[in-house]
Amino acid sequence: MPTDAMPTSAAPTPIAERPAIPPEYGVPATAEGLLDWAPIADRLAAAKVYWIATSGPGGVPRIRPVDGLFVDGVLYVGGSPKTRWVRDLEANPKVSVHLDDGSDVVILEGEAELLPGVAPEHARRLAVASNEKYPQYGMTEAHYSGPGPFAIRPRVAFAWSSFPRDVTRFRFEPGPEG
Repeated sequence: MPTDAMPTSAAPTPIAERPAIPPEYGVPATAEGLLDWAPIADRLAAAKVYWIATSGPGGVPRIRPVDGLFVDGVLYVGGSPKTRWVRDLEANPKVSVHLDDGSDVVILEGEAELLPGVAPEHARRLAVASNEKYPQYGMTEAHYSGPGPFAIRPRVAFAWSSFPRDVTRFRFEPGPEG
C-alpha cells in the first residue's frame, strides 16, 4: 500500500529572519517588520497557479505555471511524466516556486520528491482540496495512488510586500540559507 511521510496536522511554523542581502538594498538589520508565516501559508494554499523553476540534466533552466495544493506545509504538484518539467524534477529535484504576484512576493526553495503514492486518508484530503480548488478535474483518491504526486517540502521561503522594509526569510531547517 502506498504511503507518504506527511503528517495529517499542520506543519510547524518556520523561523522568520532577515535574508543576507547586500546593504545597498536598504534591508533593515533588525527583526522589526518581519512578516508572519500564517498569512503566507494561507496565500500558498489559496493560489491557483505556482510558477515552478526547474533545471534538467543539461542545466537548462525552465519555468512553468502549474496547479497544485499546499497542504500541511507541503506543495503537491503533478503532471505527465512526458512533460519536460516533470522529467527535469526526476533528474534534478532542486526546485524554486514563485506565486504570480511580483509585488507581494512569495518564493519557496526546496526539493521535489516523487511520491510512490499517498496513504488513503491523505489521498482523500488531497482529492477534496483539489475538487474545491479545481472542480474541473474531478480528482478522486485513486489519482494519488502513485507514482506521484511530487511533494515539494520547502527548505527556505522568501516573502515581502513592501521591499525592503518587510523582506523576510523563513527557514524550515536549521542553518544559513541564501
